[in-house]
Amino acid sequence: MLDNILDGLKGQVVDTLKEKTGLDASQAEQAMPLAKDSITSGLMGAVSGGNISGVLGMFSGGGDMMQNAVYSGIATNFISQLTAKLGIPDSMASTVSSVALPMILNKIKGSAADGDGQVSESGLMSMLGGSDGLADGLKDQAGDMLQDKAKDLLGGIGGMFGGK
Repeated sequence: MLDNILDGLKGQVVDTLKEKTGLDASQAEQAMPLAKDSITSGLMGAVSGGNISGVLGMFSGGGDMMQNAVYSGIATNFISQLTAKLGIPDSMASTVSSVALPMILNKIKGSAADGDGQVSESGLMSMLGGSDGLADGLKDQAGDMLQDKAKDLLGGIGGMFGGK
């Protein structure tokens, strides 16, 4: 679903980035997959780290999205990707981030909201679990974490009985 949202917004975001940030058309287009990567990794990191409330807080109606810690992590990642991969200065990358991310995240919010305009955990996971496989990635990551924890526990039990 994130792919569909970005595809639907691409022209608008690219045009806005060219107009408000000084990026050329090529750079503005190249920024889109970087934004997707930053959003995906930021959301996966927050959810797998148990911070679903931070993610939901970012999409809640009250407060400034840009003041949210999950948003800050996404923005920091996006800015560093813009500077490293597009070679643009930090100040321009910050401007690009402050223009592109709210546009994209507000569209995600609209797609994940229920009839009352509220974003729930199930609505968000359902919306993000579509074609980009974010939900599958989270499931795999959670499975890996559980498997590692089980190995640690079982290794400790083996040590109690003189095993390795």
